[in-house]
Amino acid sequence: MPEGEENRLSLYQTLNQSLEPVLGERTRMVLEEGVRRLGVSPDQLDPSQAEVILKRLVYRELQSRMSPTAARARIEEMLREIGATEKEEEGPNGASTAHSEAALGELEAGLKRFSLYLDWPEVGRLRGLIALIRGNPPSSTTAGLLREGQEVLSNLEERLQSALLRQSRDIADLQTALERVRSVGGPKVRRLENLLRQIQEAHAAETLAPAEVERARALAAEMRKLVESSVVQNPTLEGAILLEEETLSGSGPPTVEMAWDDSELVLDLDFESLTAEQQSRIREIDVAEDRRRLEALCDRYPHALGRSEVSGLRAALEAELEAGRPVGERLGEFEAVLREAQAEQVAEARVRYEWLLERARQLSASEKTAALAARLEIAGQTLAGGGLPGELAELEGVLSALEAEERAAKELRERQQRLKVALESLRSEAEVALSPYRDHAEVELFLVTLSDLPAQEDVLGRARGQLSALLTALAREREEEGLARMSLRAAVQALPSLEPLEAGKQAVLQRLEAPGSREALAELEAYVQALTERARALVSARLEALEARVERLESTLKESLGEVRAALAEARRELAQGRFSDPTPIEEALEELVSARRAAIAEELSRYEVAGRSLWGLGGEDLEAKVTQARAQLAAGELPDLGEIHALLARMRRAQEALRAELGGRISALLESFEGHKGVGGETVFRLKPLCDFLRSASERLTRLGTNSLLEVRRTLEEAERLEGQLAQEYRAASSVMQELQGMDLDSFLDVFNAPSKPDQPPASSGSPEPPSAALSAELQAALASLQMRGVEAVALLEGERLLWGSLPIPSEGAGRVFEGLRRLGGELSSQAAQLAVLSLTQAVVVLLPLGAKGLVVLAEKALLSRVLIQIEKQREVLAGH
Repeated sequence: MPEGEENRLSLYQTLNQSLEPVLGERTRMVLEEGVRRLGVSPDQLDPSQAEVILKRLVYRELQSRMSPTAARARIEEMLREIGATEKEEEGPNGASTAHSEAALGELEAGLKRFSLYLDWPEVGRLRGLIALIRGNPPSSTTAGLLREGQEVLSNLEERLQSALLRQSRDIADLQTALERVRSVGGPKVRRLENLLRQIQEAHAAETLAPAEVERARALAAEMRKLVESSVVQNPTLEGAILLEEETLSGSGPPTVEMAWDDSELVLDLDFESLTAEQQSRIREIDVAEDRRRLEALCDRYPHALGRSEVSGLRAALEAELEAGRPVGERLGEFEAVLREAQAEQVAEARVRYEWLLERARQLSASEKTAALAARLEIAGQTLAGGGLPGELAELEGVLSALEAEERAAKELRERQQRLKVALESLRSEAEVALSPYRDHAEVELFLVTLSDLPAQEDVLGRARGQLSALLTALAREREEEGLARMSLRAAVQALPSLEPLEAGKQAVLQRLEAPGSREALAELEAYVQALTERARALVSARLEALEARVERLESTLKESLGEVRAALAEARRELAQGRFSDPTPIEEALEELVSARRAAIAEELSRYEVAGRSLWGLGGEDLEAKVTQARAQLAAGELPDLGEIHALLARMRRAQEALRAELGGRISALLESFEGHKGVGGETVFRLKPLCDFLRSASERLTRLGTNSLLEVRRTLEEAERLEGQLAQEYRAASSVMQELQGMDLDSFLDVFNAPSKPDQPPASSGSPEPPSAALSAELQAALASLQMRGVEAVALLEGERLLWGSLPIPSEGAGRVFEGLRRLGGELSSQAAQLAVLSLTQAVVVLLPLGAKGLVVLAEKALLSRVLIQIEKQREVLAGH
């Protein structure tokens, strides 16, 4: 093997070895799915393709086992190990890196694959994402767009696999229907065959053919109702038991089939007089089709199902179908309601989108606003495709946060301007107050320092405190009242801007402006000292509140806020030294951090919500409820702890994988059991075979199916297992009875049937002599005589082992024992007695018709089976009434 290929193969092995300790058995399936989607083999995998697999598939798997932050760190570590990050650093910008180009190429290939499904909103969304990425947005925005595009592509793949699974069920149902109606012949059957072939060809190419499926199902339902209306249908499905000659004479295992060869039937349809049973079967066909159409409508309009007017109609339709009553045209009315509700939702979402777009235009240009504009553009593309973007609420939160940031920035600029004015005012006051003392070294140093101070809240407060202390020292030194007043004024101005202090500060400043005695000045000094102590207590309380909040945030976010803690410690030290450090900057920094975390949590909650929606049936409902609670906490200003939500999602992911493994094992066991029992044939096999075909197709794509499809497979599997249990009982019963029948002396019986007389010869009469028929009514004798058509070798009516009418080629005792065995067989296989049995021989057939204590035997050529059965059905009332 060349060295380059060996390196590529080792890359695949490296991924496998690195991931196996974390993902276990899932490692192989995830990597195989990755190379399958990329269209490469493991020995052709290069670093850029490996990066796509890691970021698109492996990252999602890791999120089910660890926090998103830890999963991201693990992916970045593996990317460094395989050298994929080096290529990204070489690119001039994020949009032109090797990884971005490879990921974008994959998105474009996926869009081409799904371009047939224009009515899928995800397709329009993916198209919009690709267009935005091609517009060369900032690198940070590009990374987010690529990640979202990969998620959309993954959702499309899951949706396609689910649709293909439903299509495989349609194919199985259509094949079964075709077998039922094939004997009718004619252009409709040929049309059904052609449609089925087209669907199968599309399915083999993993392409959906919804229009062909709908036409084929409608045609199959029509043909099935025609066949169910046939007068020969009753014995075909439930009452007819066909015993092949090879079963009785061969050495293989016995087989029993509950139908004859439909290719021999020539149906004589009569729609004017349907029996109750035929009407019931036609109603069952209508109910099954209506139920399927209802499910299809619910899949097509999922967002409209939550509306009250829709949910009520849906519940009523489901109740009707559950009661076995077709809903017919009411489905069309329900579809109109769904369409209208969907249109209203899209219109409401469009209004909300336009409102958000208008607000976003008012924001100043920045990287964050560019990212928001890109996401709004994607939502607009989704709306243009007729879909409902689920991120509008999240985008509104992001927009509100950006607006709050702009307001805060504006307030900061205004505060900075006020601080500059205050600093200039302080410099002027200091110059005026200290001008007589410029020869003093401390005064000169203070004035020089003051001239270079930045316009910051805490710096300004310390400068005022220093001025107050300097003036106080000068006042004591020179005993000047003016300096003392200036010192008090500076001390008051140095106090932090706290609302509880403002009234007292203003009162002191006003009194300092008015002349007064030394006693009044001493009183003011005491009052300023009290204000200072109160300010120290208030600042200390705010710092304690901030420290408590930081502890709560660290507990919630599971990370250390070191920078904020350091700022708090510095503020504590300054407060202990008698200086006031305004807590406002710390509070603002903490608010910015909380705002960033809120945005990250909101985005993570959106991902959890999508995951919960995809896991309905495995606990996704609980996950969505917890997401709703977390959003309520977020709206109330709290930062929710997502640990419980993450743990719940991980449990559901594990449950999903366990379900996949369980279904795979159960399907294998079912198919193996069916292969051993399907020789029994009959209605149970007829109903079980399409289910097995569907499950066989499902087992091939279990790893690519979403939760809804897995649950559908489980429901189908449960139904199939119930039928397989019934089939196993039928097999055991049939085997037991057939062993008894094989023990009878039927050799001469079969020999005669295998060599029927020529059509122009009289019926054979070497067995039982024709008995006198005086005891039978003329009507009954006429009904029996109507069966003696050309090609019928023998017609006989038995009661027990006594021959009442006609003749048999064997002794009547043997035929009587056959009837007794068949009665037991029919009782074992069904709750109702067998209505008809057909023994299919090489060239002839024997029809056995149980009539209570009596029994009718007809030996005829095989080609006459349909005519004999039709005639028996016409005369059944006469035959059964005697």
